[in-house]
Amino acid sequence: MTRSNSKLSPSFAWLLLLALAASQPALALQVVDARDGETVLAKVSRKEVTRISVDRGRIRKVTGNAGEFVLEKDDEKGQVFIRPLSPESTKPINLFVSTERSTIGLLLQPVDTPSDAIVIREARDAPAGPARIERSGRHVRTMKNLLLAMAEDALPDDMEVRGPGRELTLWSGARLTLQRQWLGSGVVGEKYQLVNTGASALELAERDLFKRGVMAVSVEQAALRPGETTQLFVIRERRADD
Repeated sequence: MTRSNSKLSPSFAWLLLLALAASQPALALQVVDARDGETVLAKVSRKEVTRISVDRGRIRKVTGNAGEFVLEKDDEKGQVFIRPLSPESTKPINLFVSTERSTIGLLLQPVDTPSDAIVIREARDAPAGPARIERSGRHVRTMKNLLLAMAEDALPDDMEVRGPGRELTLWSGARLTLQRQWLGSGVVGEKYQLVNTGASALELAERDLFKRGVMAVSVEQAALRPGETTQLFVIRERRADD
């Protein structure tokens, strides 16, 4: 990848604008990805309640030290509300959340923030055939639908979604983190976060991100000043080792 003056290609700039317009969140939200038996980290408000729910699922049981938190259940919606017993406590709260599919550990760090929400997204099995997005028909429509799903952080029923949170090596003055992957039977969508950690401006060219197997690239912001962050989307062919 090189630094050069660049503008987004028209074919993907309008797709990205459409996707971002549809994905503006209404409130603060923590989304955590987990598999059965895993423990994941999240934050809870020290003084106010935090809502915990499961994406396309229901919480059936919560197990933990009752002397550390106050818990309220919403059995109708299958969600719970939690608050540390002491508003001054900074000790992490350990919970086991059981759903209809799995039991997931939560390590909750109390912080001085307003009321928030945590959504648990359970890992799903790898798709056996083409995902609905891949069956869109036309090549461009497939990429458009996948880009929309990535921009909205959606979890299609027929695609496997992974949240590796893996930092990749670029060049000095830039940090690139692979935040999430959407895997179909023949295509992979990847969402990255790029941070300009250098002292000078950084300009990106979409063409510099293309390599063998890459079908489409879209950059939210092509020019970054020091300290600025942007989202980067890559759609590529799925490899045997994915």
